[in-house]
Amino acid sequence: MASPSRRGDPERRTRPGGRSARVNEAILSAVLDELVESGYSKLSFDRVATRAQVHRATLYRRWATKEELVAEALLAQTGQAVPMPDTGSLREDLRRLTHAIVANISTPDGQGLLRTLVSDAGQVPEISVAGRAFWGERFALAGAIVRRGIERGELPPGTDADFFIERLIAPLFLRLLVTAEPIDAAYADRIVDALLDTTPH
Repeated sequence: MASPSRRGDPERRTRPGGRSARVNEAILSAVLDELVESGYSKLSFDRVATRAQVHRATLYRRWATKEELVAEALLAQTGQAVPMPDTGSLREDLRRLTHAIVANISTPDGQGLLRTLVSDAGQVPEISVAGRAFWGERFALAGAIVRRGIERGELPPGTDADFFIERLIAPLFLRLLVTAEPIDAAYADRIVDALLDTTPH
């Protein structure tokens, strides 16, 4: 089984332009559709290939395991929907990040995908591998926001970047997955303000 920190060989994950890029996009889109409709346990290279209208050998050449395929599909989707801002202000970066997360998880597909992954994670151990790869890379990217805040003196030296980001996004997922309370930009701003107001400078 592939390590969660290594999602395939660089050569297999290269995304050249032209037809290869379009094929890659079709495959990753098909993965997300399959996850939302049928869940991780039923997802297979054959089903993805059929939906993407490509030969299954195309998938095997690019991804060694289903976990790698799912992790890359999640990263591609989230990278487009939730870009990492760099405005020069920690508060504004966090506001834009949380607003993008809210917009992403508020869509029917976004909610369906997240609920499917959370549900399957408790029943299918392999999905945890894809999940760790996905969250590991997203936390690494979001951690850059925290590190820039430290460099500008907006956060104290030694701030734990991962824990800081956990405290930022946890209330959003709590409302989505547990309490079903409304999630909007105003609520996201409240989270940012509360987090920064209670963090030493």
